[in-house]
Amino acid sequence: MLTTNVAFVTSWADPTSGRTLHMLDERRQEMKKTLIPVAIAAVTLLAACGNDADGASSGSEGNGGSDLSGQQLVVVNWGGSSGEAMQKGWIDPFSEETGAQIVMDSPPDQAKVKAMVDAGNTTWDIVDFGAATGAAECGKLFDERPADFDISAIDPKFVTDDCGVPSFVAPIQVVYNKELYGDNPPTSVEDFLDVENFPGKRIFLNWADGQVEPLLMTAGVPADEVYPVDWSKVEEATQKLGDEMTPQDTITAATQSLESGDYGMCLCYAGSMQIAESNGAEFGVVWDKVFAAWDVLYAVKGSKSPEAQWAFMQHVATEEGQAPFYEYSAYSSPLKEAPEVPEEFQPYVLSSHEDEISETYTYDPAWWAENNDAAIAEWTRIMAG
Repeated sequence: MLTTNVAFVTSWADPTSGRTLHMLDERRQEMKKTLIPVAIAAVTLLAACGNDADGASSGSEGNGGSDLSGQQLVVVNWGGSSGEAMQKGWIDPFSEETGAQIVMDSPPDQAKVKAMVDAGNTTWDIVDFGAATGAAECGKLFDERPADFDISAIDPKFVTDDCGVPSFVAPIQVVYNKELYGDNPPTSVEDFLDVENFPGKRIFLNWADGQVEPLLMTAGVPADEVYPVDWSKVEEATQKLGDEMTPQDTITAATQSLESGDYGMCLCYAGSMQIAESNGAEFGVVWDKVFAAWDVLYAVKGSKSPEAQWAFMQHVATEEGQAPFYEYSAYSSPLKEAPEVPEEFQPYVLSSHEDEISETYTYDPAWWAENNDAAIAEWTRIMAG
């Protein structure tokens, strides 16, 4: 069972731009005093060792200790509430302590990263990608973690390549319309496919990556049998939904369905639930089974500030460094020990529902990295009917 905190899947635009979430000031300030100098010292030692797999140093000469003044980084994120959480929880305290100058850009673009690396002109230093996207380019577009990089605070189930640092976890649950079903609500994820006893639109995203798994979950496929994907079972699941199947192209559209009440059930991210509820929506959640995927930070090859680049990566890889992110966002954490979250986010995090969750379905980046094109073709065929 997944035991970390919850919240949003691989790589998608987050619709909550501009949403301001409160922080835990005293805790954050206490962390800043002790954590970042230690992380920088560790990375400075790595820089001296020069242990990158391709022969490039994992750090740069010049600034040492906790002083990264003059070094500049561009960190690329999907924006919205995750971008705000990254800015306030990671970037601002790191910059304040080290003197590194960090700006954010959005959205991540694999083709743009490739063009930079191929041209030898890297202007993005760290990018936030889905685990499968990053894994496919590990060692090509992204540098491998230095040999002495400390990633021990991260749950090993989320460390699926030699390059990235897992950043946040995005679960999907079956969410249902409380008003529509009244005293006879769904009690199992399998009820998602039962449109006879539970009529109403079925909302999910029209993406293969990260949507196939929760559909198979509702079809009763055991978690350890999801991969390789049996497309006949995916097709059977969609056929059971019939005219109630209502795939959405964006998370924003799915969130708006929750807010309007124009749905029966939804395979929804915790981020959508949190936004919809803050706008007055009322819904129920079935917690017997959940699906979890995650985003990962990657260090782009050819950075002009490799010392600051890897110092920031090391900062995020620590429990104390990563935890402040979850003061601003309802996402889950890949840390071994779930961080504290504000009370307003607790209903959406997995760690609040451990006693209810019987099975967690986990994303397989390696399978998607090898089968993405074929999977998209199958999904497109099935969605076309």
